[in-house]
Amino acid sequence: LLSDVASFASSLGFSAAAGDSSGFNDSDFRRAGPIKTKLTSLSPPTKNPPAKKFDGKRPKRSVGVGNRERVIRSKTEPDRIGPVEEPDDDRFKNLPDLPLVKHGSLGVWHRDATELEEKIIGKDKSIEYSRIEEWKSFVETKKEFGQRLLAQYVRDYWSSRGQHNDIKMLVSSLKSGTAADKVSAMSVLIGDNPLANLRSIDSLSGMVTSKIGKRHAFAAFQSLQEIFLILLPDRKLKALYQRPLNHLPENKEGYSLLLFWYWEESLKDRYERFVSALEEASVDTVTDLKNLSLKTTYVLLKNKSEQERRLLSLLVNKLGDPENKVASNADYHLTNLLSEHPNMKAVVIDEVDNFLFRPHLGPQAKYHAVNFLSQIRLSHKGDGPKVAKRLVDIYFALFKVLVSEASLSPSVEKNDKRRRETSNETHSNAKGASPSEMDSRLLSSILTGVNRAFPYLHSDEADDVVQAQTPLLFQMVHSKNFNVGVQALMLLDKISSKNQIVSDRFYRALYSKLVLPSAMISSK
Repeated sequence: LLSDVASFASSLGFSAAAGDSSGFNDSDFRRAGPIKTKLTSLSPPTKNPPAKKFDGKRPKRSVGVGNRERVIRSKTEPDRIGPVEEPDDDRFKNLPDLPLVKHGSLGVWHRDATELEEKIIGKDKSIEYSRIEEWKSFVETKKEFGQRLLAQYVRDYWSSRGQHNDIKMLVSSLKSGTAADKVSAMSVLIGDNPLANLRSIDSLSGMVTSKIGKRHAFAAFQSLQEIFLILLPDRKLKALYQRPLNHLPENKEGYSLLLFWYWEESLKDRYERFVSALEEASVDTVTDLKNLSLKTTYVLLKNKSEQERRLLSLLVNKLGDPENKVASNADYHLTNLLSEHPNMKAVVIDEVDNFLFRPHLGPQAKYHAVNFLSQIRLSHKGDGPKVAKRLVDIYFALFKVLVSEASLSPSVEKNDKRRRETSNETHSNAKGASPSEMDSRLLSSILTGVNRAFPYLHSDEADDVVQAQTPLLFQMVHSKNFNVGVQALMLLDKISSKNQIVSDRFYRALYSKLVLPSAMISSK
């Protein structure tokens, strides 16, 4: 404080060197000893002294697994999501340019390709070749020529369109933006011209298949879903060997059509990789990522026909997921799929049929599959009776498999009892149904499905079912589970009323159930 007052007095002209005649003496305000100038603020910050004392024996607290993972991700992201100004292949840079369609005239690519094909080739031209080896060699030659055309197209696009300010801003986001900015920039570039930005699709695919981190996969999955919904036509994609390449003329229109065909094959390859990424994500340990893959699979399967067999198999396989929530989501998406496309009932039922009779399939997976089949909407019109007959056959075939498995292992009940006792001792608070309870739920679900499908059968088919399956139904009536027996009695009553046949065996089975103690407490 004294030093500050002294400096202020000096600024007003009260100098201490003027002596006593000046009227002011600042000796009382001066600090004892020399006044040192503080230069710490002007000097660069020094290293933390404790950091020099570490000798490698003790790990630093600031470097952990999470920090190390963030460093690795930050180093790998720019290379994986990098700029896309240049084409992949530099072999064709020194070759002369060929007459080709301009990038500014591109509309919807598959419509432009169809119009161009009808103009220069027509609809009646087919593939002509004498030997398969010659055709393969010819296709490879055309494929390499298509790579040259695409490289020229990309180079022309970036030399003209790349000079615009909006494209420059997107490229800047690709180089120095965040991961979300890069995903958005690549999506906009693909929307601007998909033919010239094939590498952006590759970069997004690299994000969903990366093993370094999964945080970018969520945004990349959603972006690729929207991109493929726009790019894919309403037909299945074709490869080059499926095209009449021998009818292409060597002019601007022929080169342009070959460019479209080569790009379609490239898009088909990228979409297959994306479906493979969905399959890998569906078995991931992160539940949210599995659910996202199921939702993406459902949306693609509902809107596009490309790779529909693999996508449908993926959805059906998740009925056997060990997590009930994921299996229920697969059931939900399959039900919505049949609501949107009722004509797919036969295809979906066949896929579930193949899933049900796989070896070593657990009862929980079978229960989810049967529960889905029992919820399929049926009708008396069209192929409704055929679908109902197919479902009834699956139900009874599955019941025979369950009966045969039980008969082949007579010690299952003892082992089940011992397993339950051990489970009660060690895991008294564990959730989930025991194997016997799951079998009872499965049998009840089978009978529910039969009850729902039986009224939609033709009369002659219903008679065949009655003659063939009545012994099995009476066998199910005498099941240890009361609810299963009631379901079997309900089906037998429905069969008897429809065919006007009431047997004494039915009433004996009914009275045997009524005298059981379970009849007094059951809600059935």
